[in-house]
Amino acid sequence: MRMIFFAFLLTAAALGQTGKLGIFTNAADVGNPTTKGSTAYDSATGQYKITGAGMNMWTNADQFQYVYREMSGNMSIAATVQFLGEGAMPHRKAGIVIRKTLDTDSPMIDIVMHGTGMPGIQWRNTKGDITNAMDFPFDGPGKFRLKMVRTGANVVVYMAKDGAELKELGHTQVALGSPVLVGLGVCSHKPDTPEPAVFSDVSIEELPSPAKKE
Repeated sequence: MRMIFFAFLLTAAALGQTGKLGIFTNAADVGNPTTKGSTAYDSATGQYKITGAGMNMWTNADQFQYVYREMSGNMSIAATVQFLGEGAMPHRKAGIVIRKTLDTDSPMIDIVMHGTGMPGIQWRNTKGDITNAMDFPFDGPGKFRLKMVRTGANVVVYMAKDGAELKELGHTQVALGSPVLVGLGVCSHKPDTPEPAVFSDVSIEELPSPAKKE
């Protein structure tokens, strides 16, 4: 994985909670899973309850429930996520997802939590490509704060567990271009058994381009 660091000022424009899906505009199943998913937004609490089925978010095809909006340029997205219930499969996934399109084999990058509590970065550089991934050490399930910052092709991901301070997990490069779809996703890893997760404190910021060196 290519390790690249950029220092820049995060003067940003935050997107407010406006529509029936809050800061997002659409919700849909990616990859046509046999059991359909759903997204419910509670405007009083700002929480999203996302229920997703699907075989996996992996290899060269994804199946999951996705709530998203289209954006261009640089951005930061953060959310706190927690699964509901014990779950049927330890590798159910929930997290932040940026994709080029809704195609099942679209170029994409995500930071996801498995049902076991294991965090992972996954990315697909070109349409139909096999997913690259890096998983990280973990100590069990919980409530996780996730953050992804995209600057051009450079993506940095952060995580914190149960209220701890956010720490960088890693960074890589994925040239998705603009516009992209930015949102939250849930996959059960078992096609006939949808799994719910709750996302809270969700925020998206539009970030400026890094200052050019003179």
